[in-house]
Amino acid sequence: MKENSARVARPIDQGDWNLAFLFPEEVVDARQRVGLIVLPIAPIEWHGPHMAMGCDNLLAHAFARRLTQELRCPYYPPLFIGTERERDQDMLESIGFSRDEFIEGMDHPKNSIKSGYYREEVFSIVVRDTLNILFDRMQFPRVLIVNGHGAYNQSGVLTRLCKEYNASSKIGKRVMWVYPGFPRSLVAGSIAHAGSEECSMLEAMWPGCVDISKLPKTGKLKNIDFAIVDGETFDCVPTEDHTVRDKQDPRLHTDPMWGKDLIEEAAREVIEEVRNTLLVSSR
Repeated sequence: MKENSARVARPIDQGDWNLAFLFPEEVVDARQRVGLIVLPIAPIEWHGPHMAMGCDNLLAHAFARRLTQELRCPYYPPLFIGTERERDQDMLESIGFSRDEFIEGMDHPKNSIKSGYYREEVFSIVVRDTLNILFDRMQFPRVLIVNGHGAYNQSGVLTRLCKEYNASSKIGKRVMWVYPGFPRSLVAGSIAHAGSEECSMLEAMWPGCVDISKLPKTGKLKNIDFAIVDGETFDCVPTEDHTVRDKQDPRLHTDPMWGKDLIEEAAREVIEEVRNTLLVSSR
């Protein structure tokens, strides 16, 4: 095929280091220069009627893209996979359900569609196999996992895998995981689900994926009705009527500029952490 006289712009020309769009020599060059690849991962999940169901992974994707623009390394095409467990009795009561109900993750009975949760053992196997691909087959010395899903068991699986791979490493820490777009100031407690922060970040990174008009215009938002839950409720400190606190109400505080600032603040924190811990032994 003849070479075009005017070169067509590629994603990497706009700073998008998605591995799927890179030529082999570009991947090898980045591996030799930086020795790092980023892995965004999260499931398809219900985020209320007002948010795209890919929210968690879309944020992980955008965050991976932001990190690799500065680190100048590839990110693996986002894995839309994640896991959840049944809610324990204290959490059920905090959200507003009875203690004997079976609720898996954010799949509340009133939701119009269920989430794409994988079984925990399947999730673990897929992540392990992907890490083996990146470490053994593609020969990247280090991996940064951007985990868009805050489920306790998903975080637990990733933490155990990181400990396992790092314990057997001869080059120091070789893998770690982080949340996308949540600065340390926001992850001191539990992270809200489908609230103002996630809405603001998603609208900032993927305009059109939030539609507040799909929520009632007035009245409190009950946790059980919309599966919108604030961080305090996840910490088992609910409101008396089991509704979303005003500060997390997406109708009141969704702001793409704020969302962009959150993404940027978190990116600066993660880039510093990666350079000071994950990449320090490669200097």
